[in-house]
This record gives sequence, C-alpha cells and structure tokens, in this order.
Amino acid sequence: MTEESDLAKTSAGTSPERVDKPILQAHQLVKEFPVRSGLLSRKVGRVHAVAGVDLEVFVGETLGVVGESGCGKSTLGRLLLNLIPVTSGTVSFEGTEIQGLNDRQMRPLRKQLQLVFQDPYASLNPRMTVGEALAEPFLVHEGRSTKDCESQIQELLKTVGLSPEHRSRYPHEFSGGQRQRIGIARALALNPKMIVLDEPVSALDVSIQAGIVNLLRQLQRDRELSYVFIAHDLSVVRHISHRIAVMYLGRVVETGPSEQIYTSPAHPYTQALLSAIPEPDPIRERTRQRIILTGDVPSPIDPPSGCRFRTRCWKATDLCASTEPELLPFDPAGTVAGVSISATEHTVACHFPGL
Repeated sequence: MTEESDLAKTSAGTSPERVDKPILQAHQLVKEFPVRSGLLSRKVGRVHAVAGVDLEVFVGETLGVVGESGCGKSTLGRLLLNLIPVTSGTVSFEGTEIQGLNDRQMRPLRKQLQLVFQDPYASLNPRMTVGEALAEPFLVHEGRSTKDCESQIQELLKTVGLSPEHRSRYPHEFSGGQRQRIGIARALALNPKMIVLDEPVSALDVSIQAGIVNLLRQLQRDRELSYVFIAHDLSVVRHISHRIAVMYLGRVVETGPSEQIYTSPAHPYTQALLSAIPEPDPIRERTRQRIILTGDVPSPIDPPSGCRFRTRCWKATDLCASTEPELLPFDPAGTVAGVSISATEHTVACHFPGL
C-alpha cells in the first residue's frame, strides 16, 4: 500500500489527552500594516491582516488553520512565534507572554518554538551543506561547531528518512520533498515543543505530500509535539489536524474538532470551501451540489462593515451589514448559544449558522 493511500484512509481523529492549560494561547491578536504613498511616503491607510484572533493549542495537538490566500494565515503564524510585532493582543507560551520580547529575551524560547517554511527551495542556504545547515541551531544556541554535533546531525537525518551520508551534499542536489525533510530536521534540532508549519506541503507533488504528512504525524506521536498547520488544501488539513480554525479576511469564522468541521460545517464560507473539494467517486462528483461564491474577496485595507463575508454570502441580511457576529458555540440544531467557549467545542461567527 502506498503512502498516498495510507493518508487517504487515516485521519488525526480526536484530540489527544490534554493538560488544563494550553501550551500556546493567543488572545485578540491584531496586526495592521501601514500603506504609504507619494514621495514623502505618507501613511494613507492600513492593511488589516489579522483582526482579533483567539486561538489555543494543547500539548500533542495539531491545530489546522485554513483559508484562501491573503486571509492572514501566514501573518498569524509569525505573530504566534513573535517573528513580527503585534499591533495589539497577547501571545502566551507556557504561561509566559512573548509579544514585545526582544531578541535577547526570546532566545531561550526559540529552542521551544520553531517554524517550517513553505518553500523548501528558498528556506535553505545554497552555500551551506546539509550538515552545516543542521549544525547552525547548535552553533547559535549552544556554541557548538559542526564537528562537535556530528552524531546529532546523523540522527536528525535518520529521523526524517534521509541517509547520514547526505550531510555533505548541498541543497540543490535534493528533490523538493527531501529539502522539506531537511527543513523539518533543522526545526527538530533543539527538541522544540511546538512547530508552526507554514504550508509545508503546498509546493510538493501529492505522493510526496503524503510522505511528509505521515512523517509529521509520526514525529508528533514520538515527541509529543504541538503543531499549528497552516494550509489552503483542505484534504491535507483534515488528515493531520485534531482541530481546525477557518480564517476569512483576517478573522477566524469557525473552529472545532476536525471531523465536525468536515461533516457539519456551520459557517457559509466553510461550506463553500468544502464544496470545492473534488469527490473521487465520479458519480458523486457529477451529482453533488457545489457552492459557487460570487464577487471578489474585499480589500483588507477597507473591509466590509459587520460580517466580513457578507458581500459574498447568500444568507446575508441587513443584520449582517450592521452587526459583526461573535465567535460562539454552535448548537447542532442550528442555533448559537451565548456562553463561554471551550477549546473542544464547535464555534462559529455567523448570525445564521448551519445548512
């Protein structure tokens, strides 16, 4: 049986056993980028990239973040790692607020928080051998040379399915899938507790994607890693995520356990995204009903009032234009209850959720 078929028949399932507190927590995250114009570079507007996002990630759990290109997924990932400053809001890792910490203050936490980039061709230095690239984390954080950490380099390569003999080769000598494995090995070097994966398989062939996803799941089981898996491919996200957060134009519009999101989507945007996934059965593919959204995604510089999805939503009313919906627990009967949110609950930001 191929890796691709293995992936198609398995999913992340329910979330693992949890501790009382999340390993990472984001509250009301906002990120705005200034828009400047003219010879004097005057500020003429703001890009609302992330607008009031709340997230929690628990030990050994994968939180999938999905949405169209430009919805703020990658910006959110960098905010979670304090790679770019927040406009407002807080990010806490193991109870410590990390937003606003400078490079020196963040250095001890960098060992625990790692990032795997989307493009395996651009994320590796072409002038460094694989061994030198994998030794760099040890050099930066522990002051060790490539020779001093030779055994760790060989073990990292074995862990991600590569031969230790590859350590003397350069990135251009590897395929895209192999380069992404090297990127994962580099993220694992200092035994992190959490990794943000920014579309790690979107540049790879489908069969290669399956191998990378299976590798990530095995590493999670072996090391109790926590992932934030950012992607736009909903079929891949389903097979690796325990919970999913759906983003639209900088906001989270729906969250919940993976299977609930896929079998009982509550937000119209989520329903439209899922309807675009092709069916492998040709008969079901011909008969199924697809939701075709009209209009373009609004500009993040000037987002719509009220619900940001209302300009493309077939359910929109005057209420949607005047009042922004809150992210609240979703009742399977089709109502929203105004009570506090648990991380295990299915939540939705919509005035008219459900089918």
